Amino acid sequence: MRNFIKSLIIITIPFLANESYAQVGIGTTTPAGALDLNPTVTTNFGFVAPRVALTSTILQAPVVNPQGGAITAGTVVYNTATAGTTPNNVGPGLYYWNGAKWIAFAGSPGGLDWSLTGNSGTTAGTNFIGTTDAQDIRFHTNGTERARILSTGTMGINSVGTTTSQLTVAASGTNDAIAGTANHNVANAVWGRNAHATGTAVIGATNGLGGIYPTNGAGIAGSGTNSIGVYGSTGNGSPNNDAHDGNHAGGFTLDSDNNATTANSSATARLAGKEISPARTLYGGYFSSFANSSTNYAYVGVNYNHNNNANANGGTNYKILGNGVVSTIVPDADNKPRIMFAPEAPEVLFQDYGIGNLQNGIATIKLDKILSKNILVDANHPLKVFIQLEGDCNGVFVTDKSAEGFTVKELQNGNSNVTFSWQIVATRADAKDANGNITSHFENLRFPVGPNAIKETSLKTKEIKKEEAQN
Repeated sequence: MRNFIKSLIIITIPFLANESYAQVGIGTTTPAGALDLNPTVTTNFGFVAPRVALTSTILQAPVVNPQGGAITAGTVVYNTATAGTTPNNVGPGLYYWNGAKWIAFAGSPGGLDWSLTGNSGTTAGTNFIGTTDAQDIRFHTNGTERARILSTGTMGINSVGTTTSQLTVAASGTNDAIAGTANHNVANAVWGRNAHATGTAVIGATNGLGGIYPTNGAGIAGSGTNSIGVYGSTGNGSPNNDAHDGNHAGGFTLDSDNNATTANSSATARLAGKEISPARTLYGGYFSSFANSSTNYAYVGVNYNHNNNANANGGTNYKILGNGVVSTIVPDADNKPRIMFAPEAPEVLFQDYGIGNLQNGIATIKLDKILSKNILVDANHPLKVFIQLEGDCNGVFVTDKSAEGFTVKELQNGNSNVTFSWQIVATRADAKDANGNITSHFENLRFPVGPNAIKETSLKTKEIKKEEAQN
């Protein structure tokens, strides 16, 4: 060590005394630079820069120029202090003076590169990670490219990206392409928003289809081939659990004032749901409209338990149940649609019609076996038969009425041979399963209490804040 110091002094003194452009070599007589430390001599030693305690990146103190004035750009020190405030704070490490401020050799704070432990003192719009030429940025893990930001501004994850989508995510193996999660009553796992009047926020497609969407815009547009375009499912739909009231798999509303926080819908629809209003109700669809302070509503594919009895068998199945009229549309002579209305009754009834013929004053009418199986005829539910004679005779009466048919006889033991038209009205029998359990009640219904209109679902709205929209 003593010999090394002597060598340094012997080499350095002539250099200091002689105003020349000579190079200094330590351990070498042929220095390759202004100062060359030969590793054969200094193999166990490092170069130690002057150690100082900087206070800020924009203050040269405590470093001074021994010749006076400002320190020279390129001056190197090792800072030992953690000091200053962002964005001009400093931390321990090598710094050089660039003529205006201290620049850290690596990392943060104050460096020109990005630290593996985070950065501070950055300036928005000035400091960034990226390229200044038309080159993509590629991200690798385990030696394989995983993501890419194209020079055009689009991005791909597990994909090289495209020029048609801002972000392209390609699923790998059984992984989902995107999985959104949230645990908050306001935050959403996925939120799509298109600010254009005719834009579509979210498009979903399957079986190789491109996205199909309406030209006047949509929040969500789903499409598929030999599949389901849009599917919704919800749990907790037990018909006998009051806590499940109101659950439904899908909901739609036509808002009249463009304010989701007010209950001013002009039409609504629900799919696959459960209600208690005032009795247990399971429905495939519920549709309603609101006009002139009245509500028109209909349940479709509904099972309604009139007694609201959790232990009752069945309830009653309805194709359509609502407060409107049952009708159809037919064309008139000018092919304009005209409405026809169906007759309705306070009981659940079946009807049938036919033509009979008196033979020597008597006729036996056999009802269709399918009809006979599905009607109830007893003392409390008699078969109603209406006869219209189509020829001259003493008149007729009906006897031997049952679910299988009835007999028509001429009065006063007449023996006429005339035709007649008949109509029957019968009570529909309860529907039962193979074990005889009632699956839908029909027999004893007369003006049963029906379900109420469903109250509108409470809604909230979420908007993009101005500062978010500007970024």
